Amino acid sequence: MIQNLANTLLNQAILLTASDVHIIPAEEQYRILLRINGRLQFFASLPIDKGERLLAHLKYRGFMDISETRKPQSGAFQTSIQGRKVSVRLATIPNFRFIESMVIRVFSEQEIIPFQKSSVFQRITHHILSLAQKRTGLLLFSGATGSGKTSSMYSLAHSLSLQHPLQIITIEDPVERPMPAFLQVQINEKAGLDYADIIRATLRHDPDILIVGEIRDSHTAKMVIRSALTGHLVLSTVHADSTYGVLSRLLELGVDKEELRQCLIGISHQQLKHLHCMFCTSRCHALCNHLAQKRTALYEFIEKEQINDFLTTTVEIDIVNNINQQLKKGVCYGFFSS
Repeated sequence: MIQNLANTLLNQAILLTASDVHIIPAEEQYRILLRINGRLQFFASLPIDKGERLLAHLKYRGFMDISETRKPQSGAFQTSIQGRKVSVRLATIPNFRFIESMVIRVFSEQEIIPFQKSSVFQRITHHILSLAQKRTGLLLFSGATGSGKTSSMYSLAHSLSLQHPLQIITIEDPVERPMPAFLQVQINEKAGLDYADIIRATLRHDPDILIVGEIRDSHTAKMVIRSALTGHLVLSTVHADSTYGVLSRLLELGVDKEELRQCLIGISHQQLKHLHCMFCTSRCHALCNHLAQKRTALYEFIEKEQINDFLTTTVEIDIVNNINQQLKKGVCYGFFSS
């Protein structure tokens, strides 16, 4: 019965294109919420004992310690739903009463949207793609959590691989989206393998494109820069609230300005924006099938000239066609709700 409940929950998550399932303890019950297109929506509630059995079953499938409820845990497993391979990532954390909550991230193997079609404003995506075709240097992505940075990097690398066979290696913590065409490597800090160690090892595998999940520290930043300077195309993310904020963050991590000038192709800052649906008055409902794609990415981009000017003067030059301008233009074109 609990197995059927778990399978039904995962089936519904895939059917509704939910990215995450939240199982949260309340007073006398567990609440189940689905994150669909960036917004949490209530799905169901379960008695507390049934919710605990559901969590124990999922932890078992995710190779987690069922008896441990006092410490955060993480796990993963793969399954098949509606004929598609689905990767499930689990994370638990206890509250002050040592009752666990769980977040389930669901990734289905589906067709990747070509990078040039990832935004309604395709001039900028074509421009980024043309710069990446040089196949050497560093291209950085930034944006809020859940803004689609990893999807953008995967889409860009996949679009480049359609032109010529490429050795694409990803280094992630953890691997978010299984891609059979990529060689995907996962960080294992317990085994002493961090980003910098694995970057050093993967360079011996002759990658055409190296995707590094995130630049978190000085050591990783310098290894990423070194990889780009040795003639590889490197894609990575940096947590910053703007394109120029990425440069400030890299300088804080001790990266040399001259090395940045030499290797940086460009920096993208992105947001996901809900498309207007004429049948749902504004944001397209999860069950509405009018729009095949309910959200679009908006990219704000700077390249070598602006990067070099900032590194010389530390003055942020206004970005032509920034995200605010794209939003206003999108409202005029009917892409977004006013």
